[in-house]
Amino acid sequence: MTVIGLRVKSNSRIYCCILEELPDGSLNYIDITHLKIPLALNWPEALNFVRNTILDILLQYEIKKAIIRICEFGITFNSTIIERVYIEGVLQETIASSNVEKYKAGQIAEFTSLLGIKRDEFKKYAQAELDYENIPTEINWDKLSLEERETILTANAALNL
Repeated sequence: MTVIGLRVKSNSRIYCCILEELPDGSLNYIDITHLKIPLALNWPEALNFVRNTILDILLQYEIKKAIIRICEFGITFNSTIIERVYIEGVLQETIASSNVEKYKAGQIAEFTSLLGIKRDEFKKYAQAELDYENIPTEINWDKLSLEERETILTANAALNL
């Protein structure tokens, strides 16, 4: 079974981790990457680009489960945050209209139970204060970006949907 974890960083970048659970229970990290939304596109075209690209990824890897880690609103609320929310909405709609069997969009607290960890532990893993054990040794947890670590955790949570 193949799953995806998604996290929108800004109005121009979406991070994702594609993870496959093999029949023996081991994990194959197919890809840990990001999608860069072309700045030359006007906003409706950019959202269409996101939708079409994510649909292609879902089909290509036959994704069965997905989690989108949505933003946690603080005191800063500006146009970049609004555009990020639009992208998260497009991701939700795209996944809902695809062949993905189970999906969830939520803040950290909404899916940490799927990982079997506490909310504050998620932040420690994401900030590389703790090493996450469910990754191959060739992936250096400390060298990954915050967003890459979050998408790895999110994809692992998607396995348990």
